[in-house]
Amino acid sequence: MKKLKLKYEAVVYGLHPMENDYSVDEFVFKKKQIDLTKYEEALNANPYFANPNLFSWCMQFVGDENHYYCYFENDNPIEIEVSNKNGASKYHIKKYVEKNFNELVNKVLYLEKVLRLVTNLDIFIPVIKLEVYDEEMEFIEKFFFMQDFSPLNHTSRFSKNNLELQSDRLRLHIRWDSMTEMMSTNKDYSRALEYFNQSFSVNNIPVKLLCLFASLESLFNCDKEQIVEKVSTYTSKLIFDKDKKDEIYSRIKKLYDERSKYIHGQRTDRITYALYEELKEFVRVILLNYWFVSMYNEVKNNRQMISFLDEEKPLNTTTQLAILAIRETDYTKFYSDVREKLESGVTDIL
Repeated sequence: MKKLKLKYEAVVYGLHPMENDYSVDEFVFKKKQIDLTKYEEALNANPYFANPNLFSWCMQFVGDENHYYCYFENDNPIEIEVSNKNGASKYHIKKYVEKNFNELVNKVLYLEKVLRLVTNLDIFIPVIKLEVYDEEMEFIEKFFFMQDFSPLNHTSRFSKNNLELQSDRLRLHIRWDSMTEMMSTNKDYSRALEYFNQSFSVNNIPVKLLCLFASLESLFNCDKEQIVEKVSTYTSKLIFDKDKKDEIYSRIKKLYDERSKYIHGQRTDRITYALYEELKEFVRVILLNYWFVSMYNEVKNNRQMISFLDEEKPLNTTTQLAILAIRETDYTKFYSDVREKLESGVTDIL
């Protein structure tokens, strides 16, 4: 077997540059200046400019005429093993990369899913540059991946609210390897996560809402009966907020009614972007809480999850801490309050 070494640079839209270092697994978040004054020259030298959305993911700052973009990069190359034949020459390596390009791109494209799930912000990776080296770190070739995107709330992507969400929520670290392991055995959860992810990629607001309800139905609609009741009931239960359980139940039912009216050809102007954002936050919390309960309570599939919720089994402290952490934004106060409760012998901290 031979080894190939991979270096990625993945442009990211929707995240603002940060003062402190931030990384996800082996990928480090960075900012880089890009020169737009010599567009024609740069077009020949830098394939990034082939992307029609270039000006969407570039940014400027007050008092600075330069343009920048944000990206994730792995400082240490990722190693993969290939057969002796595939690694025998530059020609064979190029052919191997071309044949397995989607798989290799997914080694960094998964960040899009992670960051959306953590922050609930419109985050996209429009361009990925992949540099391939042999096991002696001799450069082989550059490859580029590009995908179109057109977010609906571009002008407010760095609003005060979004910047606060980015700052607060990026404190949460998702173990993607653990989540991937669960998805390999729970296809319904994998499908639910994919529908959630697809809701970011379509621009029709009612269709975005459909994607989110498809996500919830993937988790809670086991026998195709009483769909509205099941989705509303188990969403309100899995959020684990006793004070708001009835309110959440009613709200999900109301949103599902708007979904049904759209499906059956009634007015669509009632489904606003604000309704989509509201439901998206519910679904985000559901997907994370489902993962926490599965990981810490040996719940393996949807039927076991529904039984777990119906039996109202007590959550262990680890699960409660994880659920509470994604609900709070003031982490200093959160840790102080939790420590005080645990030290006083409280077992139900939600």
